[in-house]
Amino acid sequence: MINKDRLIKTFTELTAIDSLSLKERAMADIITIKLKELGLEVTEDNSGDITGSDAGNILARYTVPGKEDEPYVLFAAHMDTVGPGIGKKSIIHEDGRITSDGTTVLGADDAAGIAEILEALRELTEEGQPHHNIEVLFTVAEELYTVGASAFDISTIKADRAYFLDRAGDIGSVTMTEPTLICFTINIEGKASHAGFAPEKGVNSIVIASKAIASLNVGRVDENTTLAIGMIEGGVAPNVVPASVKVSGEIRSQVHEEALALLDKVKNTFEIEADKLGGKAVLESKVHLTAYTVPDNSRALSKYEEVLSELGVTCLKEKSLGGSDSNPFRRQGIDSICIANAMWDIHSENEYTDIDSMAKVTEIIKRLMTA
Repeated sequence: MINKDRLIKTFTELTAIDSLSLKERAMADIITIKLKELGLEVTEDNSGDITGSDAGNILARYTVPGKEDEPYVLFAAHMDTVGPGIGKKSIIHEDGRITSDGTTVLGADDAAGIAEILEALRELTEEGQPHHNIEVLFTVAEELYTVGASAFDISTIKADRAYFLDRAGDIGSVTMTEPTLICFTINIEGKASHAGFAPEKGVNSIVIASKAIASLNVGRVDENTTLAIGMIEGGVAPNVVPASVKVSGEIRSQVHEEALALLDKVKNTFEIEADKLGGKAVLESKVHLTAYTVPDNSRALSKYEEVLSELGVTCLKEKSLGGSDSNPFRRQGIDSICIANAMWDIHSENEYTDIDSMAKVTEIIKRLMTA
């Protein structure tokens, strides 16, 4: 039986820590202490030099004596939270639900995953059960398009399969696909002029932007792809024809080539509209994630399915247009999957988890460590 009281004590301790993206220092310090208390070898990388975080990624390893040459199994979660995330408080309700006080996120994304990994390790240590060589990784800045995991030196990993605890939804869920995600910014240059005295002498950059946006299919493009325009910045005063404006957005697609094709369409559309009015549009973009599909012969997946079957839990194979730290690991050839870790309504003040679900996930992790 999972020690629920200890599990929830750890969870509430972790959620009380302010750990916004790039400000994970306090969380990293507490996790390091807890891992060392369990007898794991702990290192922190220097990825902060790349990410801008005040902490690095935390990697810990438990090598079974006499099994130094055998494969490891990796379990991972991220240390950062989204906002509002300052002064979080966990409230435990009579029915077992755990919420914030309604003014912040709860932080189950991803403190639930961290607490579950730590509790599974504690129980294996106490019970003395035979288990695999184990690696655990706690990353920074996952919420900023996985920049912490992307900056991590994956070649240092000894595991041949990995489980990332970072999926919202029913217990047993697993992400079978993750998208290509491209962020873009378009800088539009027009010409300033007085909007009342000589509007015809100006080139209105906001008009260029609006015409281009209106001609694009913003939102859900098709079953694979979405296009978002999330920010427009520009103009200096109501009575000045705006000389410049910046438009920012993102593309997500289950098909990498479709994402690239849509990016070209966005670029061409803005350039055409700018040319019509005598302006200029320049697009800058960055691919943060690359689409992948977990193959049916994935060993990580088959072991997960076996454990779920033992526990009478249905494996729910789902597509996702979100991303996770599993993405950069799959890009580097690690057989990894992203699994449910008992969190719902994430990225909102309504976020919640519950005690029994967290205990169930801890049992799943524990069995994956020993399977």
